[in-house]
Amino acid sequence: MSLRQKSFSLSIGIPSSLVSEVPHLREKTGVIGQVARAAAIFRVEDIYVYRDIPDESPLMRLILNYVETPQYLRKSLFKRREELRYVGTLPPLRTPHHPVEKRAERLQVGEFREGVVLSGEEGEFLVDIGVEKPIRTTGRAPSFGGRATVQIRSKSPELIGKFVRRREVPFYWGYNVHVVDGGVEKLASHRDFDLKLATSRHAPSLREIEPQIRSRLKDVKSVLVAFGSPRRGLRQMLMEKGLDRDEVFNYTVNTIPMQGCETIRTEEALSATLAIINIMAP
Repeated sequence: MSLRQKSFSLSIGIPSSLVSEVPHLREKTGVIGQVARAAAIFRVEDIYVYRDIPDESPLMRLILNYVETPQYLRKSLFKRREELRYVGTLPPLRTPHHPVEKRAERLQVGEFREGVVLSGEEGEFLVDIGVEKPIRTTGRAPSFGGRATVQIRSKSPELIGKFVRRREVPFYWGYNVHVVDGGVEKLASHRDFDLKLATSRHAPSLREIEPQIRSRLKDVKSVLVAFGSPRRGLRQMLMEKGLDRDEVFNYTVNTIPMQGCETIRTEEALSATLAIINIMAP
């Protein structure tokens, strides 16, 4: 597994209506799981779910967060809910923050783990990081029962850790999920993105503007890639608000030219587009 980071942070914008036309919770769960896997594979750091009609953002946020959470923390952080009934059918992410090691003796100094704060006093806390016993951890902790990132600082005579911020981890450490009010135009207009890309089957093929995008990717720190809904593309969404795509996005591209199917699902376009950006990343 490559731990090399991209030179820019990558975010995606997807509609809250993503699974609105999927009839059963089992299939909805599967589609959301595909989004989670694609985000993890291509090292997406932030998933923005912009509100659309019908709005299924609560379900999407719940399942996306559940899948992103390491397996050993899920019972502590999630209650039994009907909406999570089928999450057991989803494949694991197997990202660096989802380790399979459960023995404290195998941990390495400098290693990072996700944990849940169990108790603490006077600046020291006990944190469950998925091994046989909690680790004594120092630093600024979240509230009891909260999730935190811990770095192993010592193994002898006992395990000692320190709380760190996620951005201090020098490799990919999962994604964050955000729900955005106001539609895709609010997401693109009021967030600090250096490069904003829209996707559309009616746009020029990526090969026509690839040199411009590739050149921009060398100089930016943050990139947003936005996708339309099952019923409406981004162009129609923005036209309904009296906006033009070129007013909101830097480029609009067709990442699947000459498509063989009449329609391409958002989750399918997501994987195809992120794969191309991954290749272009400097």
